[in-house]
Amino acid sequence: MNKEKDLIGQIIHDTDGREYHVTAVLSKGGQGIVYRTAEEFLIKINTSLDKDKYRERYKWLQKRGSQLPKETRIAFPIAVLEEPWVGYVMMEAKGHVSLNDYVEKPEEIDDLWDWYFNATGGLSKRLQIGYLLAKSLRYLHINGYAYVDLSPNNVFVSKEKNSLAIIDSDNITSGAYRPLIDGTNYYMAPEIANKTAVASTVTDTYSYAVLLFKMLTTCHPFIGDEAEDANPEIVQESVDKGKLDYIGDPVSSSNKNSNFENTKIFLTDELAELFRRTFVEGKKESSRRPTLMEFMKACMHARNRVIQCDHNGCDAEYYYTGYKCICPLCDSHIKKVYLLQSRNMVKTRGKILIPVDGSQDMKPLDVYADDIGFMAVTKQLKYINRSFFDENIPLESDVSFLAVGRTKEGKLAAYNLSKNVITINNSKMSKARPVDPYKKGVTKPVVVDDDPGAHFLFLEKNIDVTTECEFIDTKQIEKFYGSAEISKFITIKQEG
Repeated sequence: MNKEKDLIGQIIHDTDGREYHVTAVLSKGGQGIVYRTAEEFLIKINTSLDKDKYRERYKWLQKRGSQLPKETRIAFPIAVLEEPWVGYVMMEAKGHVSLNDYVEKPEEIDDLWDWYFNATGGLSKRLQIGYLLAKSLRYLHINGYAYVDLSPNNVFVSKEKNSLAIIDSDNITSGAYRPLIDGTNYYMAPEIANKTAVASTVTDTYSYAVLLFKMLTTCHPFIGDEAEDANPEIVQESVDKGKLDYIGDPVSSSNKNSNFENTKIFLTDELAELFRRTFVEGKKESSRRPTLMEFMKACMHARNRVIQCDHNGCDAEYYYTGYKCICPLCDSHIKKVYLLQSRNMVKTRGKILIPVDGSQDMKPLDVYADDIGFMAVTKQLKYINRSFFDENIPLESDVSFLAVGRTKEGKLAAYNLSKNVITINNSKMSKARPVDPYKKGVTKPVVVDDDPGAHFLFLEKNIDVTTECEFIDTKQIEKFYGSAEISKFITIKQEG
C-alpha cells in the first residue's frame, strides 16, 4: 500500500492533546506531506531525514507566527504534532487553488488565450494576485523575516475573492535562524545558487519577480526556445546560477522566446522596466533590483489601465494605450471607454508656498494641482482606493471608498462605498449633489455622465479617506496666508 495513504483514517495528536482524524492527502513536497483532517485543519508530516532540526524549527515558527500581523497571509503552525510524528497543524485556506493553475497551462489545453482569459481570470486577476503577494511578503519583510522558498506550489489564491494564502512556512528565516534549504529551482536568486549570499528579503524579491513575470507572460524570464532541446539539468543549473540572458533583454539576442513575443503585451512599460532592472542589471548585482513596493505600485497602475473588450462575444482584457488600441483576441477597437484622472489641488485666499525639489526655497503659485492616478473603464467595475489620490498611503489604510463601472446603457455609474460625503459637480462647478453610499437593491448608483463634457467627482476637503500631500507644509501655508483648502477630485473623459 502507498505509505502516504497509510495515515488516512488514523488519529494524530498535537502536543496539547488535541486529536485530528486524517481524511486525505492534499499535497506532497520535498520536505513532507500535507493531509486534510475531519476537523477542517491541515497537518504536515515531515518526511526528511533530519527530523530533529525540524521539530525545533516548528516550535520556533509557531511562536513567531503568533506575533506577526495577519496581513502576512502565511499559514504558520498553530500547533506542533506529538511524537513520534514530526510536523505541525495549520489552518486551511478554503476555496483557494494553487497558483500553479495561473502559471502553468495544462498540456491538454491548446488555446493559450482561452486558458489565460476564460479559465484563469485574465490579466486583472493576475495583477491582483501580484499586488497581494507583494503586499504579503512586504509585511513579512518589515517584521524582520524572509520567506526563502517562494514558488507557485506554496501560494494559494481564491478564484472569486480578492484573497491569497501562503503555505509551507518551514524555511522562513530571521537571519539568525538559518533556513534548511536554498529555495526552489528556477525561482531562487543567482547569488543563492552560486553560494555567494544567504537568503534574505532581497532574494525573496527576486523570486517574486520571477513568479510574477511567469504568471503574466506564461514564460520563464531565462528560458528561451533553445531550452526545449537542451539537457533539463543543464538548463536548470544555467537558470539558477544566472548564466543565461533575460529573454526580454533589449540589447541581447542570444536567448529569445517566441511565445514571449506574443505575451509581452501583458507588461506595461513600468512593469517591463522593473523586470529589466531585476533580470539584467540586478541579475548579479542585487543592490540594483527594484523593491516590492515598486512592484506593488506597478501592479496597481497596470490594473487601472486594463480594459475589457466591449464587443459581443469577447471579454478579453488588455491595456489601454489610446482610443485606437486593438483587442488581442478579436482585433477590434473599443466602442467606448471612460478615462479617469485623479488630481490633488490646494487653494488659499491668495497665493501659496510650495517647496521646490525638497529645498528650503519656496515658489509662489496661485493654485497648485497635481495629477496622480489614471484609470480606464469599459465594462468591469473598478475600485478607487485612497492611494489613487496619494501613493504614500500606508497599506493598512488603503481602503476602497468609491467604485465606478459602466451601466447596461453605457453610462458611467459611481458607487460611494464609504460613509464619507462625496460630491458630484458638473464641468461648470455648479449643481453639486452628494453621492449616497450604495446598497444593492436599496439605492441606485449615481450616473455621472448626464450632461456632455467633463465632470468632476469632488471629495469634500479634509475628509477621512484622504490625506494631505507630504510635500505640502499646510502649517507654513496657513501661517502666511490663512486657512488652506485641499481638494481631491477626479476628472472624467469619455472616448467613443
